[in-house]
Amino acid sequence: MDFHPPISERSTQELLKMTSDAASWQPEARALARMELAKRGVGPEAIKVQEKSFSKASLAHEELRERHAKESYPFWKLLLVFLGAPFMIAIKYISGIRNELNYKLGLSDLDRRNYKKKYRQRLAALILGTLFWILLFSWLRGV
Repeated sequence: MDFHPPISERSTQELLKMTSDAASWQPEARALARMELAKRGVGPEAIKVQEKSFSKASLAHEELRERHAKESYPFWKLLLVFLGAPFMIAIKYISGIRNELNYKLGLSDLDRRNYKKKYRQRLAALILGTLFWILLFSWLRGV
């Protein structure tokens, strides 16, 4: 099995993280990391301590992601997104063409940080706000 960078070239701290992160690393890689740590004189006790601390950190991270999933926007922020939706989308479109600004609608960040409810709320506010302005302008044109 080939790893880049090779297991032997990784730092001791990286190897300790590898041995404790079963979700991200294959069993073969973790075994090779343990062997390399043994060569470097790191005992199984140090590995167990690292595994415990990693599992605590992983649990805390998972709890944070669960809290994020249920969090929602206050009404006034949704109203601002709703009213500014077409302008936000236009700026995003123009900045994409010119490649000058890197304006974001905020959806990718919400998705990455597991704000499921906020993601749905923001997307709905962007769509409904844009439709609102389109209908308002088409109604005003007809009057």
